[in-house]
Amino acid sequence: MKIEAVVTDMDGTFLDNRGGFDRERFERVLVQLEARGIPFIVASGNSLERLLDLFAGFEDRVLFLAENGGLFYHKGKILFRKTLGREVVDELLAYYQTRAADYCLMLSSDTTIYIDERAPQPFAETDLAITKAQLQAFWDKIVRLADLRHVPDEVAITHAGFWVKEELVDTLVAECNQVFGEQLQAVTSGYGSVSILPKGVHKAWGLDQILKQLGLEASRVLAFGDSDNDVELLAYAGYSYAMDNAGERVKAVAKNLAPSNVEQGVLTVIEEYVEGEDDAAED
Repeated sequence: MKIEAVVTDMDGTFLDNRGGFDRERFERVLVQLEARGIPFIVASGNSLERLLDLFAGFEDRVLFLAENGGLFYHKGKILFRKTLGREVVDELLAYYQTRAADYCLMLSSDTTIYIDERAPQPFAETDLAITKAQLQAFWDKIVRLADLRHVPDEVAITHAGFWVKEELVDTLVAECNQVFGEQLQAVTSGYGSVSILPKGVHKAWGLDQILKQLGLEASRVLAFGDSDNDVELLAYAGYSYAMDNAGERVKAVAKNLAPSNVEQGVLTVIEEYVEGEDDAAED
């Protein structure tokens, strides 16, 4: 195969179960990709802030597709961003207002996460694959309000999402897409997290915008994922890999299977590709 770009999800895919990765091994792989002119693209439901923290030291060598495809960042610049309109956000608030104790709706700006004062603490007592310091940094951004409709008008809401108990995720996603499907889409990224995106925005949509800018073909993209918010991405890419730890729906879409995130399957597959190219060049 001949690839022109590598794109990977983070949690459950590139990151291990402690929310980290082998930085020395990644450096070696990245050097090999750079020598071939192959960009390494991070595609995640995480915020840009967390992704930049994860890849500190690699910021200018990696392309970032954050917020499930809604934001593209490269070398200090946000090159595009798709956000929900305030009217849609207000409709969400009105619909879920009476269920704030079960459905923790989070409205985020670049600096603050607003949640209802009745809502449970998001990601408390879960096995979220991040460090305690990273989780505390997330919690430190939270501001609780008696009514989320009181978020100041001058605050730019860049992202909306829910955190709920795992057993409520499927119900919430189905209901939200049924009620608001003409305006937005709900998608889960694991650990009880549900992102609310503008209609038509997902990782494949965001990647398509990037590839057009770079003059690259989707048929030559090597992509990795493990969760429902990776389905469109894996269907879009020419060379798609579901992680061994992925759900069955994800595995059904992907063309190939990679070792699990704990086994650093993303780096393993890329290394095998590079070695195969080197062997072919020697023949």
